[in-house]
Amino acid sequence: MSPGALSELPSLLDQYSRIFFIVGRRTREILDAHAPGLVSGDNSFVADSATLSVAEQAVSAAKRLGADCVVGVGGGKNIDIAKFVGARLGIPVVSVPTVPSHDGIASPMVSLGGTSHPYSEYVGPPELVVVDTQVLSEAPLRFFQSGFGDVIGKYTSVYDWWLAHIDTGEYFGHYSAALARMTFRHVVRFRRAIASRTEEGVNVLLEALVTNGLVMGIQHSSRPASGSEHLISHALDYLRGSKGPHGLQVGLGTIVAAYLQGRDWERIRRYLEDVGAPTTAEALGIPEDMMVMALVIAPTLRKRYTIFNRVKMTEDLARSVLKTVEVI
Repeated sequence: MSPGALSELPSLLDQYSRIFFIVGRRTREILDAHAPGLVSGDNSFVADSATLSVAEQAVSAAKRLGADCVVGVGGGKNIDIAKFVGARLGIPVVSVPTVPSHDGIASPMVSLGGTSHPYSEYVGPPELVVVDTQVLSEAPLRFFQSGFGDVIGKYTSVYDWWLAHIDTGEYFGHYSAALARMTFRHVVRFRRAIASRTEEGVNVLLEALVTNGLVMGIQHSSRPASGSEHLISHALDYLRGSKGPHGLQVGLGTIVAAYLQGRDWERIRRYLEDVGAPTTAEALGIPEDMMVMALVIAPTLRKRYTIFNRVKMTEDLARSVLKTVEVI
């Protein structure tokens, strides 16, 4: 993790002979600017969406190339598809984030849409993560807000995990939980530097995002990093018919989940406001009725014990909660 790290990518990949790149149109331009000649039309796949069918198309393309390494360049979509390809073909994965929007940068998990329920799979972590902090510092503010929102979600996800331990006897990893909580405290302390996209802010946010990926690796599960707040985001994706701005939805979900847990939801709202992140459904372009329905169906989308198992969520209750916390 350093300024100019992208220029070192060719030498870092020198041990491989048939490298396959998952890119977007913008991330291809970034890569060409910092490591010219590395990507061509023959050795790359442009991912238009993060769905299971697109990921399977990428697997086929990598297989035709005979790839011995796959590199995901960009945001969560490209990196998740790269991890999916690596797992299916049994080849190393290199993660090259160009935006700090999610904690999948170094995580062993893949999350894809396009199915009736959220598709999540443990595939193992990337072999290498290359972070050019100069490139990330130039990313639009919304990506920093999204990454911040994803980390803020640990406030409720770890608590949900503890509830599952208390109520069902589910294993609770104290060390992993402590690390996840630490990332929350870390970004909160430096939230104004993150919002200003200073060098310190970039480093703090990336350290938190990578750490949460490592925490999931320790547990072989997204359990420490994904609770009721993520279920709300998954429900919004389902109702929208595509994956929305993940970390921004998670931030919104964390306000609601914290209220349901009987905790300080107003503090979470203030933290999000401090970085300019949306705190209402309207700000994210989510209709009121869709936001209400997201709370109603969220508990049905995954077999994971959360605060929703203690609360019988009805449409009337969902609307009341969302109005109380001023999300609608």
